[in-house]
Amino acid sequence: MSYSVLLHPDVARYLDSLPARERKRCYSGLKGLEEDPYLPRSGCDVKKMRGARPYSGLRVGKSRFLYVVSGREVLVEEAFERGRGY
Repeated sequence: MSYSVLLHPDVARYLDSLPARERKRCYSGLKGLEEDPYLPRSGCDVKKMRGARPYSGLRVGKSRFLYVVSGREVLVEEAFERGRGY
């Protein structure tokens, strides 16, 4: 079972602004969501967010990503550095 990962344009811009090494780590973590966006594992630290919105979070180094799973698609809607909060 494979999921397709779709990035919001703001997320793509955020990734482009990162240094090459950090960008590579983030893309690797996002690629891990293709296998299973619900299961936390090495290189893909996933956590269900609390609140009214059905977001899940992905931690990769200092970067944080918020995403929603809709059918067989993973929609990555927000990206930011650690410290900004959720």
